[in-house]
Amino acid sequence: MIDILSDASWLNPQVDFLVFLQNIRMAHSDIFNKFFLSITIFGEVWLPSLICAIVYWCFSSRNGLYMFSLLSLNVLITHFLKLIAGVYRPWVLSNRVKPIETALRFATSYSFPSGHSAMSSSVLGGLAFILRKYKAAVAAVIILVLMIGFSRLWLGVHTPQDVIVGFSTGLILIFAGHYLINWAEQDKNRYLYILIAVNILTIIGMIYIRYFNQYPMNYIDGKILVNPFSSMRNTVIFYGYALGLINGGMLCRRFFPFDAKNGGVKVRIARGVVGALLLVYLLRGPAQYVLDNPLRWSVSFGLMFLFGITITAIYPLIFTAIEKKFCKE
Repeated sequence: MIDILSDASWLNPQVDFLVFLQNIRMAHSDIFNKFFLSITIFGEVWLPSLICAIVYWCFSSRNGLYMFSLLSLNVLITHFLKLIAGVYRPWVLSNRVKPIETALRFATSYSFPSGHSAMSSSVLGGLAFILRKYKAAVAAVIILVLMIGFSRLWLGVHTPQDVIVGFSTGLILIFAGHYLINWAEQDKNRYLYILIAVNILTIIGMIYIRYFNQYPMNYIDGKILVNPFSSMRNTVIFYGYALGLINGGMLCRRFFPFDAKNGGVKVRIARGVVGALLLVYLLRGPAQYVLDNPLRWSVSFGLMFLFGITITAIYPLIFTAIEKKFCKE
C-alpha cells in the first residue's frame, strides 16, 4: 500500500474522520457492521429497481416512470463523473484506512461521487417527494437515506466529499426529473425528445470516456491500482441497463400507456409478485452473469439493455394483454 495524500491535502481531514469511525468500529461488536452492511444495499441498483418497479406496475405508471427516470439518470451521471474525476478509494489514498472486506464487492471502481448515496437520495428521495403529503413516511425515508450515506463512511469505502456530492446529485435529479416528466406529460411526443437527447448524450459520453478521457495510472509492484478498462466495462454494462429502463418506460408511456391502477387488489398483488420474481431473476441471475464474465462490451450492453426494457415495457405489455383478456373490470 501507499499513501498519496501529499498531492491531495484537502482529503487529510476526511481520512482522519474515516480513521476515527474505524477506531470506533474496531472497538465494538460486529453488530454495527452487519447493520450498516444491510442498510447500504438500499443504495445498490437492484433493490431501488425493485422499489421503482412495484410503484410502476402496481400503483402509478407515471410515478413509477418518474422514479425509473431518476434511477437511470443517476446511473448515467454518477458513472460518468466517477471516470472523469478518477478519484481513488480511501484505502488507496491512505494505508491508514481499512475498509470492511465484505463491503468491497460493490466498491471496485473509482470513488467520487458515491453512487450509493446518489442512488438512495434520488430514488428514495423521489419516493418521498411522491409521498410528501405523508410527513411520517417522508421523515422515515430521509432518515434511511442519511443512514445509507453514513454507512458508506462507516464501512470505509467513501470519503465525506463522495457522499455529499452523491447526495447533491440525487437531490438535483429529484427536481429535474419532476420537471421533465411534467413537461412531457403535456405532450407525450416530448418523451421522444427526451429520449433522443439522453441517448445521444450517453453515446457521446461513452465515446469520450473510452477514447479521450485521461485516467490515473499508478502502480504498486507492477500492479495497477485501479484498472480503467475494468471500470469502463462496468460503466458500459450499467449504461445498457439504465438506457433499457428509460427507453422502455418512456416509449411505453408514449405509445402503449397502461394504468397501473387497473384491476382489483388481488390482480395488482399478483402482478407485483410475478414481476418481482422476474426482476430478481433477471438482475441476480443473467445480469450477474454479465457482470462476472468477460463478454464483449457490445454483448454486455445489449443484454443489459434487454433486461431494462423488459422491466419497463415488455412485462407491462404482457400483463396488460393478459389482464384485458382474462380479468373483469
